[in-house]
Amino acid sequence: MSAVDVQARAVGARGGLWAGWAASRALTLLLLIPEHKVFGDVRYYFANVDGLFHGASIGGALPEYPVPAVAVLLLGRLLSGPWVEVYLGVFAALMLAIDAGFSQALFRAAGWRRGPGVWLWIVVVPLLGPMLLCRFDLLPAALAGGALLVAARRPAAAGVLAGLGTAVKLWPAALLPSLWLAPARGRTRMLATWAGVVAAAVVVVAATAGTGRLTSPLHWQGERGLQVEAYAALPLLVADLFSPARWHVEYTRYYAFQVVGPGVDGAIVAASVASLVAIALLAVLWLRAVRHGARGAQPAVAGLLATLTVILLTVTDKTLSPQYLIWIAALLAVVGALHPTVMPPAAVPTLLLTCAVTHLIFPFWYDPLVAGRPYAVLLLVARDLGLAALAVQIGRQVWRLTR
Repeated sequence: MSAVDVQARAVGARGGLWAGWAASRALTLLLLIPEHKVFGDVRYYFANVDGLFHGASIGGALPEYPVPAVAVLLLGRLLSGPWVEVYLGVFAALMLAIDAGFSQALFRAAGWRRGPGVWLWIVVVPLLGPMLLCRFDLLPAALAGGALLVAARRPAAAGVLAGLGTAVKLWPAALLPSLWLAPARGRTRMLATWAGVVAAAVVVVAATAGTGRLTSPLHWQGERGLQVEAYAALPLLVADLFSPARWHVEYTRYYAFQVVGPGVDGAIVAASVASLVAIALLAVLWLRAVRHGARGAQPAVAGLLATLTVILLTVTDKTLSPQYLIWIAALLAVVGALHPTVMPPAAVPTLLLTCAVTHLIFPFWYDPLVAGRPYAVLLLVARDLGLAALAVQIGRQVWRLTR
């Protein structure tokens, strides 16, 4: 085969991937027409950042989010001006731009081949729905996925990306132990750059918004109740099918639907205990990887363990929102792009099916779920079983690779 033929094939492969990406994102945008109510959160963002132009302080804006996240949301307001409808379009465009940047890095890392990771990332966005363009979770997902993408080759850059992810959404900090496994050397640089970015963010936030604003997202999360979509809420929702009127769902000042009734406090305690068990399990797997190695597959183990970390911390929390699944998808896409041979065979279809079920729950059947309709609760059971099955598949693979 001549050099010209090779180049033509490469160009064709790139064009094919971008054509698939463009088609899937066009479908996602098209779904905004019947699912326009997902713009509710973007309107909420606009109301808060617009207030900064009318005398409100940044310390009081969106206290449930870290201040760097508020800065990202403020960028959309600077581009849109005082018109909320323009802000909606600008926000969706910013999310698509972040998605495109991460997709470029992912496709390139996969050698422009249609492997499981590339296929997952192209398909998962329309499966989860246009909600992803109306939340900023694509940003920390792309930063965490980017950190995992470069961890083995450029640990310092991975630390920077993980630090930025921590600054805007906190949860990427939980990936540090997994990321530490990936490089054969340069681990100290990774930790140093992560710490440097986080320290700089702390200084800037304290100077501009006050020290209390550093911990407000944690306080907000700690004060919340049991969200209707959380794993710990499922037994109460099922029990309500057989004993109606004992439990109900309320919309609270935390902008979330929470379960109210007997046993809620016990369910929250159970979720906390489950979180501790999950952390212990992750620690065991991490120590196995450190002590026994992974037969030359240490970067793959790091990616799988990072994905498992996000799954376990998500399903054992007292809150669970549908956009959280994009965190899992971004990390699993990186594993599939870099290490397709160690991916559990059923992991991608399991996650995609779970995302499709999640899309049915929100926004289509969310009102029936809040009302406790049996078919909506059964759909939530299916979503929970899907995430549990994915955790088992990935956990078994990590155990096997570190044997």
